[in-house]
Amino acid sequence: MSFINGSSFLLGLVLSMGVLSEVPMVAMAANGSKFSFFPAVTVEIFNKLPLGATFTIHCKSKDDDLGTHEVGTGQSYSFHFKVNFWGTTLFFCRASHEGNNVDFEIYRASRDDTDRCPDYCMWVANGDGIMGYPESSSEKPDIVIPWKR
Repeated sequence: MSFINGSSFLLGLVLSMGVLSEVPMVAMAANGSKFSFFPAVTVEIFNKLPLGATFTIHCKSKDDDLGTHEVGTGQSYSFHFKVNFWGTTLFFCRASHEGNNVDFEIYRASRDDTDRCPDYCMWVANGDGIMGYPESSSEKPDIVIPWKR
């Protein structure tokens, strides 16, 4: 008898966690505004390539294909999402320009959802490659990924 009750409890717990991982957790603040237990993250990549060059970027996650985007000189491309309940959110991209390309993880929850960039992740494409900056400093990149031919 206790096996059935234990199995039912475990099944209920697993189903509840599955539902919670798909539903945004929203609550009401004291002032009546909504806030989420899983706040939105913004990822943005700027084009700082020399001589007015453009670059192409194609980003995906396991579940979402964000498509291919051409980013002109002085422009940026950004997207928003919520980190999943399990903290395993991952977006990866391929960027290319003038015969050069690079594959990189533009957001990985295990790396970025701590002090690095929990709300806003800034990236820059320049002549040397793709540079990632921590949220606390836009002066020195902490991730540098050189272009490959």
